[in-house]
Amino acid sequence: MLLGVVSAARLLVAVAVVVSASLYLLGYYHGRRFFRRRASGEPNDDRPLPAVTILKPLKGSDPELFANLSSFCAQDYPVLQIVFGVADRNDPAVQVVHQLQARFASVRIDLVIDPRRYGSNAKVSNLHHMYQVAEHEIILVADSDIRVAPGYLRRVLRQFEDPHVGLVTCLYRAVSRGNSPALVEALCVNTDFVPAVLVAGAVEKPSYAFGATIAMRRSALEEIGGFLPLANHLADDYQLGNRIATRGHRLALSNEVVETVIASSGWRRMFEHQLRWARTQRLCRPAGYFGSVVTQGTLWATLNLFCFHFSPAACVLSGAAYAVRIATASAICNRYLRAPLSFATALLLPLKDLFSSFVWLLAFLGNTVQWGGQRYRVMSDGQMVPLVRADT
Repeated sequence: MLLGVVSAARLLVAVAVVVSASLYLLGYYHGRRFFRRRASGEPNDDRPLPAVTILKPLKGSDPELFANLSSFCAQDYPVLQIVFGVADRNDPAVQVVHQLQARFASVRIDLVIDPRRYGSNAKVSNLHHMYQVAEHEIILVADSDIRVAPGYLRRVLRQFEDPHVGLVTCLYRAVSRGNSPALVEALCVNTDFVPAVLVAGAVEKPSYAFGATIAMRRSALEEIGGFLPLANHLADDYQLGNRIATRGHRLALSNEVVETVIASSGWRRMFEHQLRWARTQRLCRPAGYFGSVVTQGTLWATLNLFCFHFSPAACVLSGAAYAVRIATASAICNRYLRAPLSFATALLLPLKDLFSSFVWLLAFLGNTVQWGGQRYRVMSDGQMVPLVRADT
């Protein structure tokens, strides 16, 4: 009886190796299709463009904040308003905004300073305050660590030529400007997040958005009550997309790929960020998150080696899975995503993958997250409840 169970478990692990390696190849296939379509999708700039207000919530000043924000101010776009928002007038980001106003005098740049908070998600309160001065029909939200290319707005907002589109979002690639923890975070984005989104988009209707870019019709945003209903939610970007989709609007994934700049961070901060991201995914999409275990080819390949005691056949199968993982990730990063992945760094992918599998498991073992120096308990509906500090 026990022998039969062990044999079945070994067979299951071996099958999982094959399935996960196949999914790596599927991710590469859909990545290739997406980026080829992107290369041939340049719009005709003679067509009219909708007026847009960009909302930029800020807190603190990262080393490359000015360059990130400048990439939005430098857009060649006919009718553009940019609104920056902070909660504290002494926030160092205020000085950066003043520099932008001086540098881009021809661009309508507003600064909103308002400390009022309506829930546990401070970013949502900030967005609500900025929204009060937004003037245009298209509202675009993008995180402060995002950098965009010239023509970004023109390419993204072309999607609204389809009257059924209520929201447009974008993929993003990560660029590490820091140390080893920052490199690990960049690898998580470029080699896990991007292929997973492209595969998911091929098999299901989009129903969520990414904070790198969320462009919405004002009418669609008003239908869901604006930003305030999200004031206690952890995943405000997911909630925006999901609620607008639930109202019957189409969500579109733009061919544009923006850039997130990851500066230096410590191992603890990186770990807390990855765990928060994992628990957010688990709460928002529990079935999909649980099912993602089948995509963890490095984990299954490693288990396969131990299950079969490093037999020649096990070494060949697991070695092939490792090779497929490294080759497909390198191809997506270097050939399509334009996020250079050196051979030496690519060889570290199996270690990064095992770390990600560990975080995946930890996401099931609790419901607390660390965000902005505060610990929260996340409820089953995605709302956050702040935990009282032990020293207060």
